[in-house]
Amino acid sequence: MYKYIPTMLAPNVYNIDFATLYEEGIRNILFDLDNTIATYEEHIATPEHIAFFQQLKRIGLNVYILSNNRKKRVYQFIEGLGVDGALSHAQKPFTKKIANYLQKNAIPIEETIFIGDQILTDISCANRLGVKSILVQSISRQTEKWYTRINRQREKKVIQIIGKENPQLANELMKMITKEKNNE
Repeated sequence: MYKYIPTMLAPNVYNIDFATLYEEGIRNILFDLDNTIATYEEHIATPEHIAFFQQLKRIGLNVYILSNNRKKRVYQFIEGLGVDGALSHAQKPFTKKIANYLQKNAIPIEETIFIGDQILTDISCANRLGVKSILVQSISRQTEKWYTRINRQREKKVIQIIGKENPQLANELMKMITKEKNNE
């Protein structure tokens, strides 16, 4: 069950202390896109997104988007964000494509953290890669795809198993996956 346990939890990306992460040696942020940074319905970055990414760059962080979504969706959204790179069709939770991407871009895992809203894809992938992770609440569940909804049911079962060894952590994880950013 270790592969499903995030390093940290946060209500959303805006509540993460990125300056402290930088002080602790993190230099690279790998973001999931859908329901972590934007809803499925947001196809173009908003001024809030742009300001957020500019703040990360001012801190000195390198920012990458790793999404299972298609290339058109990913690249249309990141246009104008000033990210250092993006990978579409990332195939999370599998790591081969992402590991190759990290190696190709000389992104050291010990200086990297992965931020996402799904335990079975984002957090599992981060743990398999050997990078730290932050689980955030989904922005909106209303527009999730059918396969994500199936994963959400599987997440609950995984958390029940985690609860047998660590009930407190399981309770915190269950709160994270059943809440949305907009419904806090």
